Amino acid sequence: MHRQSRFAPYATVLGDPAARGFSLAGFLARLPQSMTGIGLVLLVSDATGSFGRAGVVAGVVTAGSAVAAPLWGRVVDRAGQARVLAGTSVGYAAGIVVVLVSVERGWPFMATVGGAALAGLSFTPVGSCVRARWSSRLSGSPLLDVAFAVEAVLDEVTFVVGPVLVTFLATSVGPDVGLVTCAVLGVLGAVALAVQRSTEPPRRPRLPRADVSGRLPTLLLGTVVLACFAFGGVFGGMEVVVVDFAQERDIESSTGLLLMCWAAGSLVAGVVAGSITWRRPPAARFRIGAVVLAATLLPMPFVDRPLLLGALLAVNGLAIAPTLIAEVSVVQTSVPTLRLTEALGWSGTGLAGGVSLGAALCGAVIDRTGSAGGFTVVAASGVLLALATLLVRPPSPAGAQPAR
Repeated sequence: MHRQSRFAPYATVLGDPAARGFSLAGFLARLPQSMTGIGLVLLVSDATGSFGRAGVVAGVVTAGSAVAAPLWGRVVDRAGQARVLAGTSVGYAAGIVVVLVSVERGWPFMATVGGAALAGLSFTPVGSCVRARWSSRLSGSPLLDVAFAVEAVLDEVTFVVGPVLVTFLATSVGPDVGLVTCAVLGVLGAVALAVQRSTEPPRRPRLPRADVSGRLPTLLLGTVVLACFAFGGVFGGMEVVVVDFAQERDIESSTGLLLMCWAAGSLVAGVVAGSITWRRPPAARFRIGAVVLAATLLPMPFVDRPLLLGALLAVNGLAIAPTLIAEVSVVQTSVPTLRLTEALGWSGTGLAGGVSLGAALCGAVIDRTGSAGGFTVVAASGVLLALATLLVRPPSPAGAQPAR
């Protein structure tokens, strides 16, 4: 009975058919986020033999999404989600097509980079859109944290399914098939979410310059973006270094399984985190999660056995979802509701920028020192994340209404 009562909020949140519909559509549209990077690494490294070039291409995609995320967020808040989701998904698919054609036909490397840039700049801001729908639907409800936990779990499910799927397709059928699947899933998922107009949040009206009620807390967002940048460095670097670790040991087909261990740990932690009534504020949970995550990354440069690495990845994954849930809660409780998509876009910018630099830097280090050096870069990103969270100071809640 105790177990049923603990997880009852999940049944309540997912019992809403409309919310279940947009959440599932968002899950489908998010799958390419976990597939594109590793798909590009597998394609370009196979075609060129260079992890440095593969890291650059994967990094350009995430750099493009980093630049575009807050801009798309602002457009979404003002113009609505439907048109933006449909348009950006088509742009993403077009960029993937350019990458595939340029690699297949041996075009100059910059053509591949250009296609990756188009795909990144057009990356559909699905995560922010879905969380904004939850915030609008559950505004003021204690179930909102449960909804954020649901999305964090779905994020991790994508990182369980996505890498395994794209690795299987790339190694069993062909590297191009994995990326074609990314493009198809991105378009289908975005369109499925766009057509659900009844759950769209209200559009943000244009406010006079003198009206400060709609302003974003710049200092807070700056520190959150810095922390997310370091967090992204962990994600981007890990995606590249695990591929190299597997290739060094001639177990390339197990790349997706290793990344699945990482995501599975986060998935379990996300489910548990959503069932807990937290006493600590989001900022404190953000710091604690970051410290745990950094500590569990430190042994990885010294690991040589795949089974031990898989175990360490699973343990490290336990810190990911709770830390991400806390980060989203910090932003959600500190910004005006009508600018939430834009604010989440800024934190997405930090993540994507970190993924970009982490992938490129890790690829360059791997070309010189192998996977041990790559894991060192990832561990350093984790330490930077732990330090950056110390700077996150949410605005004083003195003017906020007490929670009921």
